Amino acid sequence: MNMNIIFDAIKSEMKPSMGCTEPVAIGLAVSRTCELLTKPATHLDMVISSNIFKNAYSVQIPNAGTNGIELSCALGYILSKPGNTMEIFAQIHPNQVTEAKRLVKEGFVSVKVLPSSEFYIECVATNAQEKAQTITEKAHDNMIFAEKDGNVTVNKKNTNSQEKTENTFDITKYTFADFYEWANAVDGSDLAFIKEGIEMNLSIAELGMKKKYAIGVGPTLKKLAESGKLSNDMLMDIKQLTAAASDFRMSGGNGSVMTFLGSGNQGIETMVPMAVFAKHMNVPEEKLLRAEFLGMLIIMYMKYHVGRLSPICGATLAGAGSAAGMVYMMDGNLEQISGAVQNMIGGVAGMFCDGAKGGCALKLSICAGEAVYSALFAMDNSIIQPTDGIISEKAEETAKSLAKLSHEGLADVDMKVIEIMQGK
Repeated sequence: MNMNIIFDAIKSEMKPSMGCTEPVAIGLAVSRTCELLTKPATHLDMVISSNIFKNAYSVQIPNAGTNGIELSCALGYILSKPGNTMEIFAQIHPNQVTEAKRLVKEGFVSVKVLPSSEFYIECVATNAQEKAQTITEKAHDNMIFAEKDGNVTVNKKNTNSQEKTENTFDITKYTFADFYEWANAVDGSDLAFIKEGIEMNLSIAELGMKKKYAIGVGPTLKKLAESGKLSNDMLMDIKQLTAAASDFRMSGGNGSVMTFLGSGNQGIETMVPMAVFAKHMNVPEEKLLRAEFLGMLIIMYMKYHVGRLSPICGATLAGAGSAAGMVYMMDGNLEQISGAVQNMIGGVAGMFCDGAKGGCALKLSICAGEAVYSALFAMDNSIIQPTDGIISEKAEETAKSLAKLSHEGLADVDMKVIEIMQGK
């Protein structure tokens, strides 16, 4: 196997982002659409999938001090310029927030929600003389279509998910055994790019521990441990730092995290628990990076089946990859690595996503803690049995069963969550 193809696949899923990625993706889509106009837009018509709506509805916009889908759109219009990325909201000024709120109040933005869990953002920006349209699909910054006054400038509709070439990495063709083999065989010096993500997310976790952001799960856990009400140990350190990073970013903190598979919280759950585990267990850096490499491949495999956005909380899948990496760092074998994934899915598979918000830190903390338990249980050969519920003989098949539940059994969850949100 050509390792460079694998590296490129993982690197493409690791991108810095400031703030929750759904409002950011909305702002970026608007920015790119408005770039096509020669004069300022006078109206925006948005069509977004239910999962985008759900994750952008309540979460704080970085540097804005508030939330709002329409506000994200208006800010994307105000900040529109060539070269914007998923850090588009990094330089928001108070006067721009005031202007965006005025635009929203005047009806500058219209939003329609599609009853679909697929990733979809369509933006139409118009003024008296011009009309521009873009479509973003599959990933937060993946613009597949753009046109201005009927002239198409970008069209990847027919090639985006087809025409696989020999240089395309299709993770579904491989197994956890392959991932384990690659983790052992890879040149450790080639994994330095993962270290960058770990350091970025640990730095955000430290910021999140300095004071209460959102509901302050991280600092509160620390306070409870220091007072003797909870144990002050490795498990607590992992839970509080993972939560703190989420506290900070979900409250609109002015700092970027390294996302994974389009999600900052998944990036946190993928990188922080394993890094803190390695510190407590005195694991050498290279072994940590190999463990992260293995965990990332497992998470990619599961997310490909379940979906980039789904009714199932992404922290559960990222936590499963973290559990596998922890077993790897303890010199566990392939059966134990797969067993840790099975334990994790058996324990937290029912956790659904009710949108991005400050409370996500609770779910990340829970999954980080369960990842530790799942790994330690697997090392003791205490592994959930295939006779249990959706658990199959192989972890790969369990992931497919989870995907079936997500796509079919929970198909209406997102719209019900939105109904509840809007009815409060």
